[in-house]
Amino acid sequence: MSKSLLKQSIVALSASLLIGAASIPTYVQANEDPIATVGEHQITKDEFYEAMKKVAGPVTLRTLILETILEANADNPEELKKSAEEEVNEQIEQAGGEDVFKQLLVSQKLGTIEEYRYQVYVRNLFQNVVEKNIDLSDEAIKAYYDEGYAPMMEAQHILVETEEEALEAIQRINDGEEFDAVAREISKDGTASNGGLLQPFKTGQMVSEFEEAVKGLENGKMTETPVKSQFGYHVIKAINNGEKKPFEEVKEEVKEQYIVSKFSDTQFSYKIIGQLLVDTGYEIKDEDLKDAVSDLIELTKEPEEKVENSDESKEETETEAAEEEQEEAESEENEASE
Repeated sequence: MSKSLLKQSIVALSASLLIGAASIPTYVQANEDPIATVGEHQITKDEFYEAMKKVAGPVTLRTLILETILEANADNPEELKKSAEEEVNEQIEQAGGEDVFKQLLVSQKLGTIEEYRYQVYVRNLFQNVVEKNIDLSDEAIKAYYDEGYAPMMEAQHILVETEEEALEAIQRINDGEEFDAVAREISKDGTASNGGLLQPFKTGQMVSEFEEAVKGLENGKMTETPVKSQFGYHVIKAINNGEKKPFEEVKEEVKEQYIVSKFSDTQFSYKIIGQLLVDTGYEIKDEDLKDAVSDLIELTKEPEEKVENSDESKEETETEAAEEEQEEAESEENEASE
């Protein structure tokens, strides 16, 4: 369950980084009405607003702006919210109840159940909006197959401390015992209760010795000698050795991996959100908060614009430096004349 939750939180992370908060604080209408008193001193709503702005102003405004733009461009926000609630409820049930689930959230620093539910909702909005802007033509998917697709590998393994234990396990399986049963009995890995079955993995996600062993096996076959790694000795059975199959056979898998790669490409996905803001139009009237979404807007600019902005910034810096030098020179002259 914790792995499943972690997987969900990683997907939500891309959205939470974009949004910048796990839940939405709400600004109080600014005015002179007191909201608290301490002795004779009154704390007004104006003071409260200014204090909140200093602590979390840009992040909170960013959250409000981006939730608005995502909801405005998602297909069915209410349905996505309902889906988020159902998903979290299912995770709570799988975890064994709210108390256990709360502990999992705390251990992974994901906030309260309501904050996590909000993150999943934002993730749903984010995925829906971004996916609509992904080129899903056969040409684009085939190009990804040729250039970026890495087949997923699947395997079972038994992890023990010594080579002798691994050799004994291999002998038991060769003598007719089921791999799953031996794994449950002697494996030291957390997958033992599941017969040694690992989650699907890509190149680079496992230690090299383990990965090379899986690639070198025929599907359904087991290593006949123990594989040593930094964790101990492995007996490995390949379910899918990661051999790249013809495009037509794995087209759907390639498409899924391609979409995930686009979500992981923050420049691609954040530029989409930035462009939606530009197209919709937005204005931040509080000068102190004007940069709340500037990073997203910057992604929408053409290279020439960025160079021009960079040149302007450089000119301003050079002008400021020249002015400082002139002031220093005048100061030295004044000291000399004195």
